[in-house]
Amino acid sequence: MKKHAMHIAAIGIIAAFLGLAAESAAAQEAGSRQTREFVQAAASSDQYEILAAQTALAASRNPDVRAFATRMLQDHQQLRQALMDAATRSGLKPPEMAMSGDQADMLNALGSAGAQEFDSLYLKQQMLAHRAALVVEQMYAKAGDDANVRQSAASAVPVISSHADMASQAAMKVGSQ
Repeated sequence: MKKHAMHIAAIGIIAAFLGLAAESAAAQEAGSRQTREFVQAAASSDQYEILAAQTALAASRNPDVRAFATRMLQDHQQLRQALMDAATRSGLKPPEMAMSGDQADMLNALGSAGAQEFDSLYLKQQMLAHRAALVVEQMYAKAGDDANVRQSAASAVPVISSHADMASQAAMKVGSQ
């Protein structure tokens, strides 16, 4: 029994040490958790937008949808670069160029959409994605704790807001055709 208790104590000490090591590693990483999570979320949003726009340019023949996708591609490449520059100025690790599971699902749905439904699906996704991104950007722009990243978010807000409006207008136009 005494041996079992010592084993349990040793495991507890190892677990505590590993916990401290993990805390130390997190403490050494630049930026708060809020900032790191925001930067990753914003980068994921831009990645989805870029890939969705490229998909739309390959799949759609509608000039309005293609014009919208071209704008999304250009603007989100610029937003991604501005975010990366702000993160670098703040000493943050560059975010992964990955999407969330929901974003990947939406992109997969676009890739498997038929020609008849593609434009409508793309624009519906764009309205949803931009509304969600707008909330995230507005929240960080208002209460983020890193000045460089907060400025990047504040600069992104009007761009993303205009994208949401453009997506709604394009969806109405495509729906009436």
